[in-house]
Amino acid sequence: MEQYFAHKALLVTICIGAVAGLFAQMFVPGKGFGIVPTIVIGIIGCYLGNMFISHYLTMIDNKTLKDIVSGTLGAMVLSLVINIFRIGSPKHKDKTKWRNNA
Repeated sequence: MEQYFAHKALLVTICIGAVAGLFAQMFVPGKGFGIVPTIVIGIIGCYLGNMFISHYLTMIDNKTLKDIVSGTLGAMVLSLVINIFRIGSPKHKDKTKWRNNA
């Protein structure tokens, strides 16, 4: 039974991470990554945010909301770090058309 809850928690982390990655892509300035890398960044950021950030969010009582906020913050930090290392890449084009009003 415990293994069932572990798999359920993993699926919830993946789903919340996908949403958090999309939120982080909207909030963080820089070049766009595309939909699949954004979701992967969100999943990794959600996992890292739940490990490190969620313990400090004591003002939020709802666990789902706390997971979304910590996941979004983790994805934003991860996205910023990736954008810092991608600055020197001149071949990269912005993949988010809505930022260019196109």
